[in-house]
Amino acid sequence: MKLISIHIIFILWLLLTSNSLFAQVLMPTSADKHDRVLLNGLWKFKYIPSGQTCADSLFYQPGFDISAWSNIKTPGNWELQGFDEPVYGKNVKKATGLYRTDFVVPTGWKNNPVYLCFDGVSFGYSVWVNGKYVGEYASSFNRQTFDISAFVSIGKTNTLAVKVITHPKGWEFDTNDDWSLSGIIRDVTLFSLPTVHIKDLVVKTFVENKKATIALNTLIEQNFGKVLPKNLKLSARLLNANGKLIKEFTLTSTSTKYSSDTASFSQSVNLENPIRWTAETPYLYTLCVTLKRNNTEIQQYNERIGIREVSWSDGILKLNGRPIKLRGINHPDISPVNGRCITEAEMLTDLKLMQKANINFIRIAHYPPHARFLELCDSMGFYVMNEVPYGFGEEHLKKSSYLPVLMQRAKATVWRDKNRPCIIAWSVGNENPITEIGLKTGRYVKKLDNTRPYCFPQYPSEFEKMIQNLPDSLDVLDDHYATVSDLRRYVTTIDRPLILGEYAHSLGLDFNSMQDVYETMYAHPKLAGGAVWSFMDQGILRKATQKISKNEYTQYAWANSDSIYDTGGNQGADGVVYANRIPQVDYWQVRKVYSPVIALDDTLKYKSGKQIFKVKLVNRYDFTNLSEVRCKWEMFAGQKSVSLGTIPLDCMPHDTLHINIPVVLPSQATSPFYYLKLSFEDKTNYNFYEKSYSIQTQERSLLLGSIADKSAIPVKKGNIIESDKYRFEFSIDSGSIQLKNIGGNLLIAAGPFARTGRKPSISQNAAVSKKNNEHHTIFNQFLLKCSESMQNNGDDLQLTIDYKFMPDTLSESFILGKVTYHFSDSGFIKVIYSFTPKAKEEALETGISFLIPASLSEFRWIGKGPYEAYPGKDRLSEFGIYHMNSKDLYFAGNRRDVECAVFSDNKGNGFAIIADKANIAVERTHEGLVVSHNMHVSGRFNKYKWPDDLYAFSDGNAIRGSFTIVPLKTAWPKILKALFGKYKKSATPFQPFYHSYDQ
Repeated sequence: MKLISIHIIFILWLLLTSNSLFAQVLMPTSADKHDRVLLNGLWKFKYIPSGQTCADSLFYQPGFDISAWSNIKTPGNWELQGFDEPVYGKNVKKATGLYRTDFVVPTGWKNNPVYLCFDGVSFGYSVWVNGKYVGEYASSFNRQTFDISAFVSIGKTNTLAVKVITHPKGWEFDTNDDWSLSGIIRDVTLFSLPTVHIKDLVVKTFVENKKATIALNTLIEQNFGKVLPKNLKLSARLLNANGKLIKEFTLTSTSTKYSSDTASFSQSVNLENPIRWTAETPYLYTLCVTLKRNNTEIQQYNERIGIREVSWSDGILKLNGRPIKLRGINHPDISPVNGRCITEAEMLTDLKLMQKANINFIRIAHYPPHARFLELCDSMGFYVMNEVPYGFGEEHLKKSSYLPVLMQRAKATVWRDKNRPCIIAWSVGNENPITEIGLKTGRYVKKLDNTRPYCFPQYPSEFEKMIQNLPDSLDVLDDHYATVSDLRRYVTTIDRPLILGEYAHSLGLDFNSMQDVYETMYAHPKLAGGAVWSFMDQGILRKATQKISKNEYTQYAWANSDSIYDTGGNQGADGVVYANRIPQVDYWQVRKVYSPVIALDDTLKYKSGKQIFKVKLVNRYDFTNLSEVRCKWEMFAGQKSVSLGTIPLDCMPHDTLHINIPVVLPSQATSPFYYLKLSFEDKTNYNFYEKSYSIQTQERSLLLGSIADKSAIPVKKGNIIESDKYRFEFSIDSGSIQLKNIGGNLLIAAGPFARTGRKPSISQNAAVSKKNNEHHTIFNQFLLKCSESMQNNGDDLQLTIDYKFMPDTLSESFILGKVTYHFSDSGFIKVIYSFTPKAKEEALETGISFLIPASLSEFRWIGKGPYEAYPGKDRLSEFGIYHMNSKDLYFAGNRRDVECAVFSDNKGNGFAIIADKANIAVERTHEGLVVSHNMHVSGRFNKYKWPDDLYAFSDGNAIRGSFTIVPLKTAWPKILKALFGKYKKSATPFQPFYHSYDQ
């Protein structure tokens, strides 16, 4: 064996066994609160923009003058407290932060060991107490505990000094896809234990039929180098959630004699009919472990545990013997205000938002979270994939000298979190190439914990390589951004469960593939589910470097005119909620797709004689019978509720159920629009899912007839057509039009435009700029102006203009088109268009668009809503009657199946569009609002991925469509007032930002 290899093995042994460095010991629990002191607060601090302390090299000495130093909030990131500029990703500058604080050790701790615990420091640090060197550590998100008994003075003031550096060995591993913020980022805790104490506790649970086994293994330690006494007794009590004693038992020593400072005690006990922990039933028992000497209690340690077993067989991931499906999302510890120092209140906000979005699985991205986060996951009910932290730093993964670094991180991660029932898998690194030291780290994780699977998260190219030569020890596969076709191919070849640790990258407000990918995973047992990237925008609240107009493009969300949520350009703009946790439309998409109950789209059956609607439900819970869910139904005539009721449910997990809804329709229809709405509530009365069905009646076709005004006879005078309802002006030369109502209010300011796309988005720009195998060319201008009007075949009732639309590029592409306006004697203007493209480009949307004044801020419609609707997002929006202000965060986008849309000001001036299940898109521009009638709508982008269904102009297909415009003045027709209510009422816009991206 080479000398260098022997040296590496020795270092590895030292790192993994040395108590001086790895003084990991269980902190006192709630039973011993008096033995913990939190050292958080204001510390003294000096920032040095280099790795050299120079004149401050003796800062750790108690007598060193720090009077001129600043105060710093600890925990906290020094970049967010004005000491340096924050950096996103791995371009971390070499810098040093010097910390000092004083503390007093309680007199009651005399003769007992004293420990100092750091829950997280970025990136590496050294510790001194009272001027004496204690130790050092480097793994930003792992807990490290130091035994400082030999350095402290009991009952007196002690000086704690910490030097934090940004470039310790392996610092690159802690810079993966987030703000690389420095400093003491988590709690600093001082605590004491009895001289003889519980050093470690391992809890493993196993379930079979109606029984369960709890296996305990503990390590008892004697401090100060003494041999353990012989008369020790270790016992345990198991309490249920109400504090009632369930089981009491004694642990047996596995040591034949006490000849050292440690000894192991273990025991396995059986339980009959325990309540099993799942994300659907997060039931926690309390395990009270008591250490006694001569029948005198020395220590009590309490652990909340869940009785559950993770297993995997036949390629299927199981919990408690049943297959589970992971409805997941990625979550990093990042706060727009507190940076890496996320608070418990912020954790609760995130977890409650996830619960309301029907999420049951969290992939920790990319580092072990705050310990409290996992405790909350235990109690609230989430499955978690925890990550051994080494992302980026690929250049070191072929160097054997970095094996101790990876092993150290693996041990610290598993040691702290091994008893958390929420953790069902370990992720070893993130998207790293699999090297020899990586494989050894994965095997080491499995050795540390054989009750959970581990995986190597891989990007597609590396995943393809890995599955050709799978390591035997690898329990679960983790692919990132697999397509539907990839997944269908994998299920025929893989022999172990596959989790998509990341999929459907939510860059900007594009979120195209989530529904299709999840439905594919749901359909195949070997596909255990996955986690969308990502939960929140990774943004920090900062002062903007320049002003911005609300009409300018931005890649940030602006809190006000001076401050942005900085996401490092577009690097961190990939959450389903904004950085301040305001939900994006994508959040509501997640909620609908991840619903544990689904009402199928195509199953509504109506028996007119009995007036019974039959609907098929799918129970997607893994453990819950639908008897625990409340189903409500309500029938609407327009906005008026005409009947309602509840339906009792009884359906086993993964089964289907047909329900009959006894709707009573009136003998004579009172509205052109009827629809049935189903809603589902859980045990907390939270409405987690809804589904609406439009009911077809023959009265629907009478909508236009109900609006008709036979006195509105149009009269043509040159280029103007007037009636007592409107004034329509057109230009033969340019083909442009304007429309005003009889009161002179401008309703349509310009148009028509040939529509060849939509407003560019962050994700679209990323896809266009990305050089990959998929190449598309789209028009730079998505609204093409008419370059010339060829002819006018008009008379008093009909105006037909042929247009030649040209893109604003040097391209030879063009679109020939004909737009016909038919002016009826009932006050309507029917628009018929037909465009024939002569182009090689592709389009996201095709149709016809008009510019309307921003004053027409009220948007009412009958169709799918309230959110945007695109292919691939079929479940997001439901049929109904909606009203939204143009300033609303959720305003922009395409609405599907629209039968009537009304645009008006707050006095009622405006116009209605009557169509047949049309696509009506709305967008804000600096010139006004763009309203479009779309004949083709593609899906949204994903990061670097184009929609699957772009419209190819090269096919030469004509773009044809028609709809009717009804100009409105302040007195609306009776039928519209009945459908939409008070027409002078303005909707209150949900406007949480001054300005934001992709709006």
